[in-house]
Amino acid sequence: MPGRPSPILFTGLKHISIFMKLTNLYTALFVLIWTGCAQAQYAQPQNASEPGTNVKASENYLIGPLDVIHFRIIGEPETETEVRVANDGSVTLPYIGTICLKEKTVAQARAYLFSEYSKDFYVNPQVDIAIVAYKQRRVNVQGMVNKQGFVLFPPEEKMTLLGAIALAGGWGDNRLAQKSAVKLIRTDENGVVQTYVIDANTLSQEDWPLRDEDLIIVPERKW
Repeated sequence: MPGRPSPILFTGLKHISIFMKLTNLYTALFVLIWTGCAQAQYAQPQNASEPGTNVKASENYLIGPLDVIHFRIIGEPETETEVRVANDGSVTLPYIGTICLKEKTVAQARAYLFSEYSKDFYVNPQVDIAIVAYKQRRVNVQGMVNKQGFVLFPPEEKMTLLGAIALAGGWGDNRLAQKSAVKLIRTDENGVVQTYVIDANTLSQEDWPLRDEDLIIVPERKW
């Protein structure tokens, strides 16, 4: 009859078995860590913005002078460009030359450019347009307010008369500020100056939207 296996042999086999299990465990941990690092290194953020589109304008944003526009036709790299809107509202784009985007929203400009590029250049062009820099819009608030001077429009938002006064620190003195006769002085595109006298006591926060470079004067009450 064969003899019984030596205790030393059992001990050796047991150690080998433990060693193999530890080796498999370390291998699995290494693969898991390496895979995680690779994903962290190469994965792209879900909301990563494309070059030139780091400012996200709404579709209803009204394009104005000195805004900077990123333009391209998707799939046509030679059309990609960034241009600043001229004071007359015009831009110069590849192939079609100088066109006017004055008083157009982002959505309207996209539709207009689609139409222009569809005429002679592309079939069903995928027009991509985005605002990458806004012109600073401002109004000047003077008189009985706490902080006289220029206040800036928040990007993409409209400014109203009461909003501008609030950004100027509010009424300088409720007793001395003549809220019933606030002056709004506006110069139109033709250089014509118009003056409006407004009773601010009757206004809501949405009344009297302002334009770039408007002048507001809050007079002092005369006793």
